[in-house]
Amino acid sequence: MIGVAIVNVATISAVDLAASTSIILGILASSVALVIWIIYGLVNAAVMRAPDAPSGLQWTGLQGIGAAIGSFLLLPLASFDLADTVSGSEVLRFVGWALVMGLAGSWLATWFWVFASRRLPLALAAQLIVAETVFGLAYGFMFEGRLRSPAETIGAALRVASVCVATAAFNTPRGSTQRLASP
Repeated sequence: MIGVAIVNVATISAVDLAASTSIILGILASSVALVIWIIYGLVNAAVMRAPDAPSGLQWTGLQGIGAAIGSFLLLPLASFDLADTVSGSEVLRFVGWALVMGLAGSWLATWFWVFASRRLPLALAAQLIVAETVFGLAYGFMFEGRLRSPAETIGAALRVASVCVATAAFNTPRGSTQRLASP
């Protein structure tokens, strides 16, 4: 939480007050997305741990079909004004990359997530989503063509460190009093 707070305070303090409505809407959208991800993680873990759980491949395929249907339903809300400004080859290249990224970034990632959900405690599997945040930041910085600020660096490092600490805690046997020997 400290890492997220550091990044957000630094970002919000640097924004023009005229953009405050946009920031508030962004915070609301992020909060809703967080609730959806929490529900997804809980439902996914419950389904995959049930005695009659589907195979990981079937479950991933079902989620992919659901996402495709949802995407087609949302298409009318998308902006298609680019069709007037780009060539046919650019549209085909975009569609090709969208398919590759959808299969690799969504379907394959979901399959690995389902695989992990079946084998890891929920409290540990849920923390691994930090990788999505860190990579999202990295891609955002590349898109904006800038280096990260010190606050963004510290915030991201704290998030990664917290997951490492949690992973170490899960790997420590319960009730263990073993301590690391100092060199």
